[in-house]
Amino acid sequence: MKKHLFIFTAIVIMSFSFVATAHAQQYKLRQTTSVMGMKTESTIYVKGMRKRTETGSMMGMPAPPITIEQCDLQRTIKINDKKKLYFIEPFSKETEEVIDEDIKAVPSKSKPVATKPSQKGGTITMWYNITDTGERKKMYGFNARHVWTSQKMKPSPDACSMKDSIIIKTDGWYIDLPQFNCPIRYRPGKMSMDPNDRPKPECQDRFVTRRSGKGKLGFALIETTTIIMGGKGAQVSEFQTNLETLEFSAAKLDSMLFEIPPGYKLAASEDELQEKFDMGEMMRQAKNEGLGQVKTVITEEKTSGKIRIGVYEPKGEGLQLSELQQHLTNSISVGNIEAVTVSSEEQAKKLNCDYTLTSDFIKIKQGSKVGGLLKAIKNTDPNAASSFNMDISLTLTNLSDGSLKMQPKLSGKYEGKIDEAAKKALDEGSRQIVKGLN
Repeated sequence: MKKHLFIFTAIVIMSFSFVATAHAQQYKLRQTTSVMGMKTESTIYVKGMRKRTETGSMMGMPAPPITIEQCDLQRTIKINDKKKLYFIEPFSKETEEVIDEDIKAVPSKSKPVATKPSQKGGTITMWYNITDTGERKKMYGFNARHVWTSQKMKPSPDACSMKDSIIIKTDGWYIDLPQFNCPIRYRPGKMSMDPNDRPKPECQDRFVTRRSGKGKLGFALIETTTIIMGGKGAQVSEFQTNLETLEFSAAKLDSMLFEIPPGYKLAASEDELQEKFDMGEMMRQAKNEGLGQVKTVITEEKTSGKIRIGVYEPKGEGLQLSELQQHLTNSISVGNIEAVTVSSEEQAKKLNCDYTLTSDFIKIKQGSKVGGLLKAIKNTDPNAASSFNMDISLTLTNLSDGSLKMQPKLSGKYEGKIDEAAKKALDEGSRQIVKGLN
């Protein structure tokens, strides 16, 4: 996603410049990852078959170690500059893979990984499916693929590294970078959410992957990941992360960025690289940020005097609808109004909602001066625009009898990239809803 203003000639020149510099195979990227409304920024450097990632801190937690993926040496180096320590983690070759499409035609030749008799551990089975939607668009001069993936990990009762099942779904756009290719599979890391849960060397799990689907991923430029953890009713938790690229440029990079810095010492374990985090600072930032994407758990019992609204997912094209649904839910939860995301009228009734709220983005048109030119160019990223003209209709309905309570309609120009502009429009609509109920 670009944060530039475009004109037609600039786009053409830029596209040619990427083609011309692609042979340099050296790139610098800035990406942000949003988790529960909190954002952290990463700077990524790629040169040939190596990648360096520097990630900022989030919500009082220290920044994670710098990672250097040396695909040519099939290993990852993790570095703590403050402690001047590093740790080397070889790419794992211990994962047994079964490709479902090949089972009938060719019997699997995979052999279980031998373990020492004294070792304990179980089996982590991973079902992995990848689907190429066939959609393509130009992003930063590259031909990006739209790919969906789903992954389920289920541990056996005696597994050490994780105890609950995890489902991970991604929806993203990916490109191929010249030379950068890490075909070796990584061994899944620690799955526990407990920071005090240390890995046990004497207990090692075996990982088996069952893969299906003919698509391929690549280097992610945009990615929405939904993670569902648990599997026992109320113990199930779900959260979403969003990755976007802010900057992508060709750059001449020093090869030492991808090596172990001189004078650094080898850590005895990866744990030595970790910094302690400030819980007080973490809670303070959480309060300040408002945890924009946290899904508030609302029980069926409603507090006396409260007005409860069930918020449906908005309708509209080219938008992150689930993220907008949560944003509208948070925006409308003011004073005596509490809102909750719902997917059906039945769910709204079960949660004792008084009203349901629908929102429909009827019209979305790029509002920047270059909007017309952008629209005329096939596969242009809509997030290149700096503003959007939007027509939106919000409908608040009495759940008890289906009667219309209010229906504000908005029409205006909203600044920002498409989802940012959409949030501003919803904020305006939520203010009208709140005012009408008070």
